[in-house]
Amino acid sequence: MTAAVTTVTRASRRAAASGRPRRSVALYVSLGWLFLVLASAVLAPWLGFLDDPHRPLAGQPEEGPSWSHWFGTDQLGRDMFARSVWGSRLSLSIAGPAVGIGVVVGGVLGVVAGYFGKWIDLAVSSVVNVALALPALVFALFIVTMLGQSFWNVTIAVTILTIPAIARIARAQALRFAAREFVTVASVMGARWPRLLFREVLPNVVPALASIAFLAMGIVIIAEGSLSFIGVSVGSPSITWGNILAAGRGRLEESPHIALTTGGVMFATLMALNFVGDELLRRLDVREARI
Repeated sequence: MTAAVTTVTRASRRAAASGRPRRSVALYVSLGWLFLVLASAVLAPWLGFLDDPHRPLAGQPEEGPSWSHWFGTDQLGRDMFARSVWGSRLSLSIAGPAVGIGVVVGGVLGVVAGYFGKWIDLAVSSVVNVALALPALVFALFIVTMLGQSFWNVTIAVTILTIPAIARIARAQALRFAAREFVTVASVMGARWPRLLFREVLPNVVPALASIAFLAMGIVIIAEGSLSFIGVSVGSPSITWGNILAAGRGRLEESPHIALTTGGVMFATLMALNFVGDELLRRLDVREARI
């Protein structure tokens, strides 16, 4: 029996060890891709090899990918690679503040509700449940329609969508750690609630929220793309990944590259965000289990 258990344990260790290099390579590739997208978005105005994304007839209209135009051109002959880079600039500018504010506001609400419980938990959970019950896209559409199509209004709409989901996750994490032994011991030793909350519970919740932030970035990018696809996101001449896809949806048969090239960049970015978030959450869980 002991020999069988030892054999199974060794086999599981070998399987885990063989999986680590593959996960590490995928993690480095994902981080490298995210760094490349972020760097190109930030440095877009100073990248001399990029064409003007608004200049018509940079090439033949609806020209396929080539050495001179890596992603081809759109209906007006504008360079699709330059438009994809500039689109990432605005899409990330919307997603970044939305997720940052969502993590701060939702995290505070969730931690306070999970730690104190009672009527505070009931009030926060009721509001969160109502917000999560609303159809997200319809709610965002309503906000943008009421406020108007602009960068800040779209950011407000997707920020409101992120807060309830992050608050729910933060509440669950706060409940989980508030019941742990080290919090109980600190309370018995006379620590008051500010120390328990900010020194014991919150530091353990923050890593989980950091990993969720990567996943939320992908969701916000999809939300903005959905709004653009139905024509209620940031208006022209601003460029986002979403309105590029919306402009190319009617040309999928004649010029599929207009939508597919930018869609491929968007897909790769979402995959990288999801993988980094999942991997970060997995590693944090492993560390906690070892402690």
